[in-house]
Amino acid sequence: MAVKLPKIVMIGAGSAIFGLGALARIMGSPRLRGSELALVDTNEEGLRTMVALANKMNQAWDAGMTITSSTERTEVMAGADFVIVSIQVGQREKVWEMDWQIPLRHGVRQPYAENGGPGAFSHTARNLPPIVEIARDMERLCPNAWYFNLTNPLIRLSYAVHRYTNVKVLGLCHQLLWGYAMAAAILADRWDIPIPEHFHVHTDADNMPNFIPVAMAALEHLDIKAAGINHFSWVYDIRDKHTGEDLYPLLRERWLHSYRKDFEPLSREIFQIFGMMPTAGDSHMCEYLNVVSDPITKPWDKYELKLQSWEGNRRRRAARWELAHAIVDGKMDVNELKNLRRFSILEEPVPEIIEALVYNDNYYAHQLNIPNNGGLIPNLPADAIIEVPGVISGMGIQGLNFPALPEGIAELCRRELNRSKIVVEAAATGDRDLALQALFLDPMVTDIDQARAILDDILKDFAEYLPQFHRDKEFVV
Repeated sequence: MAVKLPKIVMIGAGSAIFGLGALARIMGSPRLRGSELALVDTNEEGLRTMVALANKMNQAWDAGMTITSSTERTEVMAGADFVIVSIQVGQREKVWEMDWQIPLRHGVRQPYAENGGPGAFSHTARNLPPIVEIARDMERLCPNAWYFNLTNPLIRLSYAVHRYTNVKVLGLCHQLLWGYAMAAAILADRWDIPIPEHFHVHTDADNMPNFIPVAMAALEHLDIKAAGINHFSWVYDIRDKHTGEDLYPLLRERWLHSYRKDFEPLSREIFQIFGMMPTAGDSHMCEYLNVVSDPITKPWDKYELKLQSWEGNRRRRAARWELAHAIVDGKMDVNELKNLRRFSILEEPVPEIIEALVYNDNYYAHQLNIPNNGGLIPNLPADAIIEVPGVISGMGIQGLNFPALPEGIAELCRRELNRSKIVVEAAATGDRDLALQALFLDPMVTDIDQARAILDDILKDFAEYLPQFHRDKEFVV
């Protein structure tokens, strides 16, 4: 009996950042040929462009897919096997910059403001309601489907789906590539990997042309086993992919004692203090630490913690739309999208995971965000969303068990996970007391009045995106 081909729903498909790369990867999979693909976005114009692009791929690549689309997700979700979600409430660069600026008014300079810090509270609160609503629609229309969440803050939003619904959720992120790239830079001479001058791994759109070749070379030569939480995972084991040689001693010796001191200096400090290499690179790892926002010591200068480049992201978004329109308008061959790295596009292994679940592949994925299931990492909370590698097959997704993290690292992870529970509950219920507790517990907030002022401004400036906090009409905007 032939395997039933899947129905795949992509929510957020009208975004050039998500839709373009995800479409190319899914439609380029020979083993998903003939599947049903439904594209969803509230942005009608963006959705039309991506549907036209999907039809071009479908024809040129002989994908044989049935393509449907809608601005109303419930029209296409019935019977889905996979629902892939990448959404943002508010124009991404605009609200992200506001997430940084609002706390700065009150003396809190966040280094990144996406997954940690006060800005991540508003980021969570904006996105959580639709993320959970999608899962509740799935409970009615496709209860056995997998929910693939690609939206940050990944820990919190994936946990919200896990906590408030019965839907199977998997959070997907490619941040481990930053760990691969750091290790490759330090060990580059073993394989003659060319490293650009002044190479760094800051998560910045303009840095991707330098970063991606090093990361891809690293995947060819290294095997890393890492675990922890998203954007805060830790190398348990690192080996030469071809010989099996344990490279941890050499990596530790070089990075801590002889490699250039300006290379991800905060990661090096944390490596030295706790004895395990963090994988995320300075710009993401710093979001969970209490040592990055002091206005007197100015750690952003000491560790060269660069802000997110909002203008760089706007240029990237514009370039992706230009690329999509060029193909739809016939000015560029659609086959150019078979090489996404040429356009500095990195994508999660979505088709590989779908194929493994459909065809029982026993596919090894090196970065999965899934519930801890009582102890994949034994000294982290049992129901938390943790990050581990795992095996994907017809049986589902099985994360690998890891030894306990060193207690210092585990405590840093537990603090973030436990605080995230409060953030999630506050964002889900619109409880302002819980919201204040969440900011009070934030490692970057050092004053009670500061926490209150930040919360007041978040609720005022983002009022249109945070209806859950304004139902009682007591807060005057």
